[in-house]
Amino acid sequence: MIQFTRTAMAVAAVTAFQAAYAQGNTSGGSSAELGAITVEGSRDANSLHLEESSGTASRLGLSVRETPASVEILSQDAIQQRGARTFSEALRGMAGLSGGGPPSSPTTLSTRGFTSLMYLYDGVRSSGAGVVNRVQDTWNYDRIEVLKGPASVLDGEGAIGGVVNFVTKRPDRDNPHKEALLSYGSYGSTRAAFGFGGALGDASAYRIDYSRNDSKVGTIDRNGERIDHFTSGLALDLGGSVKLDLSFDYLRDNNDAYWGTPLVPRSFATQPTNVVSTPDGRVIDRRMTRTNYNVLDDDNSSETYWLRARLTGQLDGGWSWRNEFSANKSNRVFRNSESATFVAPSSIARDQTLITHDQDFWLDRIDATHKGTIGGMDNRLVVGGEYSETRFGSQRRFSNSSAGTASLLRVPVFDPYVGFFNDDPALSVGGGNRTDMNTKVRVSSVFVEDALKPVRNLTLVGGLRHDRTEVARAVTDLNLGSNTRFGSSYRSTSGRLGAVYDITPQSSIYAQYTNATLPVNSLFLLSASNAAFPMSRGKQAEVGFKQSLPEANLEWTAAVYKIELDNVLSRDPANAANTVNNGRQSSRGLELSAVWKPTREWTLAGNLAALDARFDTLVEAGNVSRVGKTPPNVPERVANVFATYRPDNSKLEYFVSLNRTGHMFTDTANQIRINGYTTMDAAVSYRLKNALLSFRVRNLTDKLYATWVGRATSQVLLAPRRTFEVSAKFDF
Repeated sequence: MIQFTRTAMAVAAVTAFQAAYAQGNTSGGSSAELGAITVEGSRDANSLHLEESSGTASRLGLSVRETPASVEILSQDAIQQRGARTFSEALRGMAGLSGGGPPSSPTTLSTRGFTSLMYLYDGVRSSGAGVVNRVQDTWNYDRIEVLKGPASVLDGEGAIGGVVNFVTKRPDRDNPHKEALLSYGSYGSTRAAFGFGGALGDASAYRIDYSRNDSKVGTIDRNGERIDHFTSGLALDLGGSVKLDLSFDYLRDNNDAYWGTPLVPRSFATQPTNVVSTPDGRVIDRRMTRTNYNVLDDDNSSETYWLRARLTGQLDGGWSWRNEFSANKSNRVFRNSESATFVAPSSIARDQTLITHDQDFWLDRIDATHKGTIGGMDNRLVVGGEYSETRFGSQRRFSNSSAGTASLLRVPVFDPYVGFFNDDPALSVGGGNRTDMNTKVRVSSVFVEDALKPVRNLTLVGGLRHDRTEVARAVTDLNLGSNTRFGSSYRSTSGRLGAVYDITPQSSIYAQYTNATLPVNSLFLLSASNAAFPMSRGKQAEVGFKQSLPEANLEWTAAVYKIELDNVLSRDPANAANTVNNGRQSSRGLELSAVWKPTREWTLAGNLAALDARFDTLVEAGNVSRVGKTPPNVPERVANVFATYRPDNSKLEYFVSLNRTGHMFTDTANQIRINGYTTMDAAVSYRLKNALLSFRVRNLTDKLYATWVGRATSQVLLAPRRTFEVSAKFDF
């Protein structure tokens, strides 16, 4: 990694010199114009971006206002203003999103009653997104786009709660911009980044970004993130209308993992807290909140290479075409003691887990777009297809539940010597505890999308997608000496039908119906029995309103929705030993977002999400019904408020944010409740000619709270306590 970093920085230095030389030969007017842009700063930090297009929501080039769906765009300026260093921090400020996930999938969140979200990287999905998402620094990204609700019609199976698209910074000939960031925070946390780009030759452009994030959660032992991220782009004009956009990106993270703090009986706790509530009185003891029960030599690392190429061109008659190729290679290691549960009188029972991922993925997508008229009516049409393959290999080692293993891994509650990972195979005796898996997933898809304006104020939007998914798996059980091979084939068709009616040029109302599909388990981890079940099917009905009021400096949106998910795995009520797919889960809710500038100096932004999520049909082991219960990790109330004060003729800017997240449960029985919490962040910034100096406080009130369930349902992930940070953002 050190060699790679040195190489990347050397390339950056050479390119920077070339760019500086090129700029030295430009006119002084260009330099003055760039300086004016720099001094302004935060040019779109507070906006709902209703007039911008979102490739996440549609391939038709529709604006957010023209799209019959809830779409949210978080710009890089807003990310910086809010002090969001990672994806999780950025997403938690968006309407209805909450959580953060365990170390194995740190960007897992909840929205609209579901934790099944699809994650795209520059518009490209990867199979098994819930398994492979990683913590990343926000520096390398131009914006984050979120499409709420089922979205298989655009990107295939897996998107019930919504789609999150992380869009990297791209080359721009007209903005030869160079920028850098340095920050230092509590407990020795550091962050450093740079980026630059501009014109290359007569018609091409380039962009390079690098970030290094070394964050430490000092209030919990051995808990932090180390991230190196390199992104690059090269835009080439090949002549005529043909353009080629190339990207090569590299990501490496190596994190110290914390898997949660265990609940203890109230009779044991001398410093009980109100982080959780349970019928039997278990609590989080403040004396244990700093302790990390993971092994000393834990490994939670990943390394990913991405290569992307996008070729576009124009044809006669209003047609254009696009071909996108993407490939990545990822390796991940998870070596931990994940589960930590209290055992009377004063011990912690633990497990051991070793999981590796070796993943290769490639995708090719081609589509054609037509903009014209049909019978005198404006019409946009996209037709295309894509093919992808994923090869996924995994070694999986789990400790067994024997008395000898439990005794060896048990540690005292206080001042534990957590020790090192024990590789002795005797700890993993038993079927399923030492397996090697290989999976191949092939997906072939065709899709069509259309937007028709039968009258001036009405836009009808429809889409259809058909996916054919082939899964082949091989599982070798080293303990049993067995090798099992099986496969499954899925056919799924997804659709969307919506309408947008413009009441005024700045106000529109919309309605849509869409459906989606979701595997009953990750395709990479399907068992032979689960492979026999068809995919779960979801559907959503949504109506909403979007409005801009320029005279009042106000933008706001509202949406009401209902989502149903069928074919969820459940137990047979007539025979609880049998698994069936007759379960059902649903949610319905309301979302509001607004940005208001009441005066020249003040800007207020915020969002609110309220929902009712439940299991409509679900039977678990022992023939226990969970009907009416709330799914785990789903808060039914989430609200955010952001306030910015920038006095006239002042170089100072003041920022404060407030988050309220309602209670949620760690288990399907709703017996362990993570209580709701309110947190506040604050910052003050000072603008110099080419720099922005900031001082930021996160969790201003030093609130003790939990954000997600741990490895066991009786563990919760505690959030970082109050921290401080100073930073300098440079623009050249």
